[in-house]
Amino acid sequence: MKKLILFLLLVLGLNAADDAMLVGQWNSVTRGLNNGTQTTEKEYMKFNADYTFGVVFLVTVQKGNAYVKDLRIEGTGIWKTRGNILVVVVKDVEVPVAGEVYGISQTSLEQIASTFHNRFKNDPIRILVMKELGAQKLVTENKRKQIITYKRQR
Repeated sequence: MKKLILFLLLVLGLNAADDAMLVGQWNSVTRGLNNGTQTTEKEYMKFNADYTFGVVFLVTVQKGNAYVKDLRIEGTGIWKTRGNILVVVVKDVEVPVAGEVYGISQTSLEQIASTFHNRFKNDPIRILVMKELGAQKLVTENKRKQIITYKRQR
């Protein structure tokens, strides 16, 4: 019986340590190219000790000379871990605001903003596999098998 209790304490302690390691500010940069349209997504995530979080996405979309720079999308929600699984639930998403726009019509800008805004409104629950969690690095994999590397902000 003692061994079982010690084992449970060890397992529960490891999960708590993982949660404590996750608390803080993390950022990532993802780039993509599709049909001549270049997209850069900068993600700034802050996990709080009370299992709430805040996220800011800065999205830049460019095709030729036309671009939208730093389309800002903010969200808040809750998070929880179970082993190496991180579940993030977005509860509130702010309407996107563009930092700088050149050569893009108002309609196109609204479509771009709507696309990124709806990504969180329509799919608020994110289930991520934590591939690596260290003091300065977090590597996750989403359901589309996309691997994202985060670095801890100081």
